Amino acid sequence: MMNRRTLLASALAALAATPLLAHGPTPQQLSRSVKVAASPEKVWALLADPALITAWHPAIAEASMEGEGAGAKRSIAFKSGGTLVDGIDDIGAETMTIRWRLSREDIEVFPVSFYTNSVTVTPDGDGASVAWQASFFRADTTNEPEERFSDEAAVAAMEKYVDDALAGIKAAAETGS
Repeated sequence: MMNRRTLLASALAALAATPLLAHGPTPQQLSRSVKVAASPEKVWALLADPALITAWHPAIAEASMEGEGAGAKRSIAFKSGGTLVDGIDDIGAETMTIRWRLSREDIEVFPVSFYTNSVTVTPDGDGASVAWQASFFRADTTNEPEERFSDEAAVAAMEKYVDDALAGIKAAAETGS
């Protein structure tokens, strides 16, 4: 009888400890917004063509499109080197929203293994508001990633990417360049 209880207790303890051992990557979220002193239509014009990212994102050297609208692919080359490919999920002039996801990663230049991004432009007083939502995972999805591929590295990279993007959108819309 005692052996059966000991065995049962050991089995329950092992089951309870299992989730602690298998932690893997944690999904990350980022939300940012900026008010722009330009009409929503002017701001949307910068985002409506995904290849125009070079006009407002300071880290992007080149961008090209394969296809149009939902289902299109955007290739972006960073000034620092490396290329990512995004798949456009949705783009709508009526809602002034564009959504895309990572199709091909380059973790050496951008330490994430997967992301989805959504940017929406809305009227805000006499200007516009641009809201950016990002969901992503770190570059190394194993349990013990190198520091450069950790959750912290992914969050820092995405924060910089989004903050630079919003500042670039604001500057381009307000100056007309």
